[in-house]
Amino acid sequence: MKKISLILITFLLITGASGSYGYFLYIYDNDNSSSEDAIARDEIVEEEQSETSQNQTVSNETEEPEEENLPFEIVGIYNCIEHDSEQRCWQVHIPDGLDTSVPVPLIVDIHGYASNSTNQRALSDFDSIADEFGAIVLYPDGLTSQNPWDTEAQQGWNAGWCCGRPASENIDDLGFIEEIVSISLQIYNIDSDKIYASGWSNGCAMAQRLAMESSHIFAAVGCMSFYLLMTPVNTYSPIPIMEVHGFLDQVVLYESSVLSVPTNPESWTDPEAVQTGAIENLYEWADLNGCTGLTPDYNDQQPLYSIQGFSNCENNSQVRLMTIFGAQHNPYAKDYAGEGLGMLLPGTQGLVQSSYVVWDFLSQFSK
Repeated sequence: MKKISLILITFLLITGASGSYGYFLYIYDNDNSSSEDAIARDEIVEEEQSETSQNQTVSNETEEPEEENLPFEIVGIYNCIEHDSEQRCWQVHIPDGLDTSVPVPLIVDIHGYASNSTNQRALSDFDSIADEFGAIVLYPDGLTSQNPWDTEAQQGWNAGWCCGRPASENIDDLGFIEEIVSISLQIYNIDSDKIYASGWSNGCAMAQRLAMESSHIFAAVGCMSFYLLMTPVNTYSPIPIMEVHGFLDQVVLYESSVLSVPTNPESWTDPEAVQTGAIENLYEWADLNGCTGLTPDYNDQQPLYSIQGFSNCENNSQVRLMTIFGAQHNPYAKDYAGEGLGMLLPGTQGLVQSSYVVWDFLSQFSK
């Protein structure tokens, strides 16, 4: 989506029990949009490696072991391993000129359902954040599946009861992401106290699953447009959590996740699958983190968004919900570059830099 005309129509202020909200609407024209999705790995040819841009940074500029000693196979722009008898791949971004003598944070940024690592890194701005603040970013790829309503196979994650084949077949996405984090700790100079997770939509739900089941690894999680979709585990140790949601989200509703239920028949009889919304998710994490108070003690009201949350929580953790009043399912600054439904997912046109807000939250915390 290369040309967008943005018109500010109206701004309303709504005051309710959970705070004050406003919103504006987008009207936009699609000007012969064109985009390139990530190609299938088995179609990758050598020529692509020469086309790798700074947005697809390969690791040959870092002090890695020789290729024959790496714990993964390099396939074009991807690093790949075998995990549970499946080839699992990811991309890595390492800023040019990164001081490899200094331990740096690691960010795992997870794409949404029907997206992929290439689209996510083009969308989320975490490459730019890593360049500016000094960090390494991993962009993992989910496995493909095809729901009856899909015209082609789509990538997704086992984030609990969503989404697609990874959820219905209980694919070990948790173990895969933990493994690539472990590999990164082996070959890069990572500050193991500053490992963070983010993601969008199904990837946000996956990031919150990582928070729940891998709290011993991740220092904090901040993600976009979905909720915790699993039963809490007793091994969880409170860590800071932030979720960003568009008030006008037409895919994962602000008030409920009911529109995601068809992706997994097992959720059809699960009341929790239709009850979870952005406000409930905030309160659920507040309860899981042992936060004090019946209502949020943190309220930051801005013209285009609000941030509410709980600050007095166990392990010095915090819980935050960022509500972008005019955003839909894509709360990022940029438009989604994918084809098909991607045309219906405009970003904030740079009016709200949500990834930077998330990074400001994440980077406060360490183990």
